[in-house]
Amino acid sequence: MPDTFKKIAIVTPYYYPLYGGVQEYVYHLKKEYQKLGYDVKVITSRFNDGVSQDEEDVIRIGRGYPITVNGSTGRIILMRDKTEIKKALDENNFDIIHFQEPFVPFLSHEIIKHSGAVNIATFHANFTSNIYYRAGKIFLSPLWKKIHGKIAVSPSAKSSISRYFDGTEIEIIPNGVSTSRFAPAGDKIEKFNDSMINILFTGRIEKRKGLIYLIKAYEKLKKTHSNIRLIVVGRGPLMPQLQKYIKKHAIKDIFFEGFVSTEDLPKYYRTAQIYCSPALFGESFGIVLLEAMAAGVPVVAFNISGYNDVVSNMDDGLLARPRDVHDLSQKLELLITKKPVMLELGARGRIKAKRHAWPEIAKRNLEFYKTIWEKNRCPKKVSV
Repeated sequence: MPDTFKKIAIVTPYYYPLYGGVQEYVYHLKKEYQKLGYDVKVITSRFNDGVSQDEEDVIRIGRGYPITVNGSTGRIILMRDKTEIKKALDENNFDIIHFQEPFVPFLSHEIIKHSGAVNIATFHANFTSNIYYRAGKIFLSPLWKKIHGKIAVSPSAKSSISRYFDGTEIEIIPNGVSTSRFAPAGDKIEKFNDSMINILFTGRIEKRKGLIYLIKAYEKLKKTHSNIRLIVVGRGPLMPQLQKYIKKHAIKDIFFEGFVSTEDLPKYYRTAQIYCSPALFGESFGIVLLEAMAAGVPVVAFNISGYNDVVSNMDDGLLARPRDVHDLSQKLELLITKKPVMLELGARGRIKAKRHAWPEIAKRNLEFYKTIWEKNRCPKKVSV
């Protein structure tokens, strides 16, 4: 029996070439673990035959298909040949298997069933009700019992899963951010690098993200502040509808940049003077807020569960009443008209972001692994 663990698998229903918060979480944990000498593989599915920049570390099983869940687009993974799971586990003989959102069907379900490793799971989602968990608790409970250590990325995420399962032993370990990649110093987007005050939004353009509220707040502000500009990074199903609204109301200086590369994304943050995310619900943590804070950009967001786990109002950011266009415009105007406040909140946000740097978050995860490993380590079982 080994005295410690060396071989780690991170199982995720979401990974590159798709982009999102869970994907970033998995990638950066893997890279930090590898720097410390651990042998790490990502187990995920195939997505439109795409690959990632670290494909040599990726084991792909089955295929991911999009579904609508919690007001956004999620994925389920279907498999024709489940013997691929047995082969991957037998060949790699992992010590630790770390599942992301382990109850997303069906890849994680099968791996948990066959795992002889110490099983860790991180829960990312924030919801007030989940019909899948409620209806499927009977068949999910055996999987819950096979998970030796449970993590939630925020108090909101912990509260969500605790509605359906015993949450007394769920550890809170937050998401991380690359404080070097999203540093204040560096290249900017030259076409927007002028005397205008840039308000930045990044995210999927869907109802849950609340972009219409930011556009309406910007519309009010533009009438008295000609020196502001709204930059929208992302794409989604509501984009044509929002562009139609902008055209109908003749709102000037709103730019839709669409999808941008991972290389260019930090440049947009550095080019902004204000970052705004008017998401309405379903945010377990708010990685985009942390990215902006790491870049030293003051953030304005709606005061929703998940976001208020990250931002402290009037300390390192501003929180407005959800769906309140007037309050949102007032919070934005405070930064537009009070440059010292803008700079102070940006600096405080940067300090907070440094406490979420990936090396620190990886260290906390590994310490948790060690605690759970010492409680549960046992000779590996051969998968069946």
